[in-house]
Amino acid sequence: MPEIVIKDEENVKRGLWKHAGFIFGVVALFFYVAAQTGINSFFINYVTENIPAFSPRTAALILSFGGMGLFMIGRMGGSWIMKYIKAEKILMMCAIGASTCMMVVTFIPGKLALMALLLCYLFESIMFPTIFALAIRGLDSTNTKRASSFLIMSIVGGAIAPVLMGIIGETNMAIGFLIPLFCFLVIFTYTIWLHYEKIWQRYSVKI
Repeated sequence: MPEIVIKDEENVKRGLWKHAGFIFGVVALFFYVAAQTGINSFFINYVTENIPAFSPRTAALILSFGGMGLFMIGRMGGSWIMKYIKAEKILMMCAIGASTCMMVVTFIPGKLALMALLLCYLFESIMFPTIFALAIRGLDSTNTKRASSFLIMSIVGGAIAPVLMGIIGETNMAIGFLIPLFCFLVIFTYTIWLHYEKIWQRYSVKI
């Protein structure tokens, strides 16, 4: 991040919170970390409950090599694809994919649900850095570091989702995955807002 000198801290603070894209970005990042942490926390519980033939050890191996492997592929592949497709469009497609996966996980039991749970790691892989970059886009150098600090603090969402998932999914772990589903729908809403924000900016320039 660029080095900055804050001359009037109060004005800087007010200026930062006038950027709707940054505020929505903080919200989206909060829900992304909530979804990621919740899925990671209950992956083994879900797999062993959904497919009794799988032991916790087997579920852990699936998470380590399947989930994390797809996450790595998605992060590397996503970075390459963004050379040709705008980041907000990639984020939108990934939010749709992740939401669809969570619906399958929640409502369709069996091996299909396991495949959807693994595939979700592919879709969520690019979300954190993409949301972060989009949230600070357009900020001047004075506000960039402050914005980054608030974005990093938004990871507190990861402390909330597992608790809610545990409460909701106490008798049926699949129902607990409604929480990540909601989180990914919030991120999808963020991408819709980004799309219409750009249209409004173009329209305003023409006027």
